[in-house]
Amino acid sequence: MFNCIFTPHCTENFCDKSCPILVETSYLLERNHIDMHSDVFKKMYKYIDPLMKNLAKSESGVQTFFVNSRDSVSVAELITYCEICKNWKGSQLRCSVYNLKYSRFLDDSKKSWNMKEEPEDLQYTRIWMDKCKVLVVSHMDYVRFGDFETQTLLNILQSRQSSDKKTIIVTPSVDRLVTSGSGNAINVFFETLKQILNSTKVGTVTLE
Repeated sequence: MFNCIFTPHCTENFCDKSCPILVETSYLLERNHIDMHSDVFKKMYKYIDPLMKNLAKSESGVQTFFVNSRDSVSVAELITYCEICKNWKGSQLRCSVYNLKYSRFLDDSKKSWNMKEEPEDLQYTRIWMDKCKVLVVSHMDYVRFGDFETQTLLNILQSRQSSDKKTIIVTPSVDRLVTSGSGNAINVFFETLKQILNSTKVGTVTLE
């Protein structure tokens, strides 16, 4: 068998790599930079069942998972994997599930301000985060939330909600998020974001 997430349950004696399951799941795993050596398939496997139950509570809107450990990146990767398992079928090599590394997206966006044209990678990121059925927003603990950072995330959430698409935010608790700058405008935007995160909480993940 080739590296396929369903290998332990496959009934085929021979795989010629043309199987739709292998093709579509491999595409989504590659798009989200998850390989078969990831902790998703090893140390973190025991967290899948409780996460799947929480993820099943809604197929649209915003869901927030607070992470009580420093490894929120791994939790986001595991949630992305769970959503790939749920949404690979019929994706037809479309990016139906996308893990947006928010700190990197912000950095790339700021760098593009001084360029004549927006880089192709950033253009694709915008397409995937807008069009995907499920968007996972991660790397929140690497962001200093000022005016731009906060409003950008609020705009993403509003745009996806208006299209009835699912957005999953993986973040430390709101009191551990870092703000920058000062002024009433920043405080208002950040307070709005905190209210959204708290009101859409569906679970807290603690890694052992």
